[in-house]
Amino acid sequence: MNDYQPWEFTCKTCGDHSLTVTHIWAILAGPDSESWQECGPLESDHLLRFNDREKIEKEDDEEDVVERGDFGEFAEDDSASKPEEFEIFEQESDPESDEFYVNCAGCDREIEFGWSQPDRGGRIFPVECSDFIPGECWPEPRYWDSWQQKHWLRTGDGQPGR
Repeated sequence: MNDYQPWEFTCKTCGDHSLTVTHIWAILAGPDSESWQECGPLESDHLLRFNDREKIEKEDDEEDVVERGDFGEFAEDDSASKPEEFEIFEQESDPESDEFYVNCAGCDREIEFGWSQPDRGGRIFPVECSDFIPGECWPEPRYWDSWQQKHWLRTGDGQPGR
């Protein structure tokens, strides 16, 4: 990490100067899926360098629930059909459903941010950092409406459009 940090951030709530970036994604494999997250500090160059990666485990109250049926409706299968072959599912990920968060490292307050390139590419620029320039960033998708209300979206010259 560079010792020189060209931008400044001071949390409005706790006064901390550090930011944490979290990336959450799901890996789909047929009927099963796994959620993962990685996090780390926002570096001085606004690039993501994650320190920790972990699988997000289901909470006890999210366990699959098996419902009991009425055994009176049960009938033996005497059809001539044969059992179907098992399907093999390839693991896949949908980057559009990934979630990114920037939070104050001190109090965990969520900070609105944009990207230096379209489609969540490049560097992350939190709106509360001293070097944030709205017209030079693409908003994180969940902040689109907020940026539109603030008139931060430009049209025509390559800045984000839906």
